[in-house]
Formats: sequence, C-alpha cells, structure tokens
Amino acid sequence: MTAFRALTLCATSLPLALVAVPAAAQVDDAIVLNILRNCAQIDDATARLACYDNNIRAAGGEARSSVPGRMEVPRTGSGAPISNSGPSGFGSEDVRTPDRFETPANQQDELRARVTAVTERQPGVYLLTLEGGAQWLFSETVPFSYRAPRAGDRVEIDRASLGSFLLTFDNQRSVRVERLR
Repeated sequence: MTAFRALTLCATSLPLALVAVPAAAQVDDAIVLNILRNCAQIDDATARLACYDNNIRAAGGEARSSVPGRMEVPRTGSGAPISNSGPSGFGSEDVRTPDRFETPANQQDELRARVTAVTERQPGVYLLTLEGGAQWLFSETVPFSYRAPRAGDRVEIDRASLGSFLLTFDNQRSVRVERLR
C-alpha cells in the first residue's frame, strides 16, 4: 500500500513540476517592460515591430505570425491565385490604406452638367434632372433666399465626405444632394 501511495504521489507531482519549469524560465515583467519601452523609441517601424516581437517572447507571449488585415498565402499550389493588393470584400472601401485619398480610376470627383428639369418636392427641397437623365434630390432644405436652378442652368456636383455629394450653383452655398437615378 505504501508503494502505491508513493507511485501516486510521484505521478501527480511530476506534471506540476514540469509546469513550473517554463515559469522559472520567464524574465521578470519589469525588465520586459523596460525593454519594450526601449523598443518604442526606435524610429523605423519595421525594426520597432521586430524588437517587440523578439522581446515579447521573453514575457511568455507569442508574436503574431501574420499582419492584421491580410490573408495568409496558401502554401499549396491549388486553387485560384490570390491578389495581395489589400483588403477586399464587404466594407473594404472603409479600411484605412495609404491610397484611400486617391480617386479610383473609373470614378469621377466632380460633375458639371446642364439642368433639363426642376421639380420642387416640398418647400426648399428640389429634384433636379440633368442632361443624360440623372436625377439628384436635395438632401437638406434650402432657405427661401436660395435661388434654385432652372432648366438650362449649369450646376456642379462634387464628391464630399462619407460618400455624400455637394451641389454648387450660381456662387451660392453648396447643398448636399443624393442621386436617385
């Protein structure tokens, strides 16, 4: 019976002893914090990231193996080639990339056109039909003093923030509009 107890004690204490070995190999958190503070002073972003990755392991952490927002390239040769031109899919147009301020090749920044018809939907809200059939509706009401465009007038529509558009006419204040057709 005593041999059985000794064997049970050894069997249960061995895993606990092995768990304590990695803890003893870790560096004190205060030392790692000082090292990471030194890493933060590195100007080059790639070198700074390498410093963080190399020293976080000493604190028992694990460095990332991939860059956030990018997919791993498959190691096998099967399947369609993957484009690494940046994020894709739903919502990808909102991801902050260095080229986010450039206009895509097939997209205009502004439009200058002649008005073919004007309809007042409600006081201060107009529906403009431009040459080519595009219809633009005022998203906000304009004051009574605003002179609305008439058929034959030229208007300018510019891209604005958050996917909106601004209509400018006759050196008056710009009006936010939305395209209906």
